[in-house]
Amino acid sequence: MDARPARKAPARNATRPRKTRPSTAVSHQPALRPAPDGGNPQICALPLPQQIADHLGHLIMNGECQPGSRLKEELFADRYQVSRGPVREAFRILERRGFVEIVPRHGARVRVFDPADLGALFSVRGVLFGLAAREATVQAAPEMFEQVGAQVARLRRSAETMGISPREHATTSGETQNIIARFSGNRPLARMLEELASRALWRMAWCETPLDFTTRARRQQSAKLWSELLRTMRSGDAAGAESVARAMVDASRNFMLSAMTAQRRRTAPSDATAQAPRPARRRVTAAAMNGATMPAAQGD
Repeated sequence: MDARPARKAPARNATRPRKTRPSTAVSHQPALRPAPDGGNPQICALPLPQQIADHLGHLIMNGECQPGSRLKEELFADRYQVSRGPVREAFRILERRGFVEIVPRHGARVRVFDPADLGALFSVRGVLFGLAAREATVQAAPEMFEQVGAQVARLRRSAETMGISPREHATTSGETQNIIARFSGNRPLARMLEELASRALWRMAWCETPLDFTTRARRQQSAKLWSELLRTMRSGDAAGAESVARAMVDASRNFMLSAMTAQRRRTAPSDATAQAPRPARRRVTAAAMNGATMPAAQGD
């Protein structure tokens, strides 16, 4: 007699309709990430806060969340159909990645970079990428040389034909760095470098006005350094590969800082304009400081 309800319970559960969440919800199931080549998505099991952080990071990179704008926990908790806890943890993840800053008593907002931030970011990234290139050269995986060779060929075609956008060139370059980092066999290094690269690519390629890889000369410089790095790695020169990898990141840093400085000079108001009284502009600035929507920062 006692066994009969136990046998019926699965049948009742099987016929009971299941509640489904809208497609905007985030779950603990394996997340789908877009494939680098635009093909089928890659499946990876990620904690809920990291899934939210990844998706929100894409919103920031694509310009849907403007630099300086506030990120409200309740709005994103409702959007992802979760409690505020995972959203709060996602903000902390994005803070560590450099996308968000958390201000005491004011909450989270999209971070606005300045040239000093970007220079420091590239300096750290150069050291890590140099180490990744050294260790990947020691590993000497044939599959790595095949993948990196295909990527370098794309970068060469970009320099020759200017057939892709600055964003696509920057993305291809970033993907190539991640390939080398993965084949280094150093998982913590690969993880740190991927996060740093995503921040740098955000500034270079996902803003309204890209500043890097906009000219043929700059793309030719990039393709030449990548070709030199591939040749050095294939020769087994680990120290040389580290040196070329660091030189490549240093070149990107110097170019970006120079381009940012030039852009700020172009957009800065003249002395006469700055001294002229503009009551309306002062009212707008005051309103913005009191919480109005801030204009998007023009960056790299």
